[in-house]
Amino acid sequence: MKRNDLPSQKILRSEIQDAMNKVIERGDFVLGKETYAFEEASRSYLGAEYAFGLNSGTDAVRFALMALGIGPGDEVITSPFCFISNAEAIALEGATPVFADIEPLTFNMDPEAIERAITPKTRAVLPIHMYGHPADMTAINRICRKHGLAVIEDACQAFGAEDAGVKSGASSMFAAFSFFHTKPLGAYGDAGMLTTNDPGLADKIKLLRNHGSRQRYYHEIIGCSSRLDTLQAAVLLAQLKYLEARIEAVREGAARLTEGLAGVGDLITPAESEGFRHIYNLYTIRTSRRNDLLEHLQGRGIPCSVAFPLSIHLQKSFEYLGHKLGDFPESEKAQEEIICLTVDPYAEAEDLDEMISEIKRFYE
Repeated sequence: MKRNDLPSQKILRSEIQDAMNKVIERGDFVLGKETYAFEEASRSYLGAEYAFGLNSGTDAVRFALMALGIGPGDEVITSPFCFISNAEAIALEGATPVFADIEPLTFNMDPEAIERAITPKTRAVLPIHMYGHPADMTAINRICRKHGLAVIEDACQAFGAEDAGVKSGASSMFAAFSFFHTKPLGAYGDAGMLTTNDPGLADKIKLLRNHGSRQRYYHEIIGCSSRLDTLQAAVLLAQLKYLEARIEAVREGAARLTEGLAGVGDLITPAESEGFRHIYNLYTIRTSRRNDLLEHLQGRGIPCSVAFPLSIHLQKSFEYLGHKLGDFPESEKAQEEIICLTVDPYAEAEDLDEMISEIKRFYE
């Protein structure tokens, strides 16, 4: 699909409302028709064997850990530079998050750092596709096969991203997705998904999300309630058919920004590694003058943010791990230099040019 296939915002809102009304009229709000339809459509789009709608991307990560039996005494390697949810999920299962530093251009975990972090207690690696650019899964999967480790992809920012034509989440044991409203495919609230290609693990996830039950009031294992509700599934299903057009519109906008910002000050614009498709959940730039530029842009109404201003190993909640400033220098440098811009798929050229002009004006 091309940008021209993207419907107007008015038409899209109308289609979403119609889809929600059908659910309300039927009243099948939990594991209803649209939930299963969305799971099947997503599975097909991503190229995965199984897909399960859940409450959130955080639950998706935690369910993967639960299905693998990861718990006290185990270590899971993940990134210090991302949202806290992955380290949180690992800790909540009683395991220990172990951090591997990032690459400075993509903000994804450095495969060499992952290998250095492996110990006899390591059970899994949890790479993140930061800002919509896939991690180097070829290298990461090779390392994990060598050491007999499970791979859980955090593809929460990367629904539709690709590596050599393969969608993120299609090649690993598990992949977690978020449909938080700021994501490329966003719900009207919290929503997530977990994919896998393993039938045995798929069966565990199916039980875990529904109180360990196949038949009502009969419970085979201890599970919990984490089911993508039918209303949210309807919202997502209505948008999924336009996702490729949305991605292409965002990529076009990102390309315009990259061209317009080339050679401006000390700015570093987002990288797109050869063979990868970056979907720019956020268009993240770097500068040594981050705080001043951020203030300048915010003062002129340009939407921007810092995701993330403090690496996980420096967060108070994880001080028990004993890390200190200097332990992960690339992550710590990134937290001081990044600004995240949003490329709206409906943005006109003039809107993007205004962003470029304001950044240039700051440096002038």
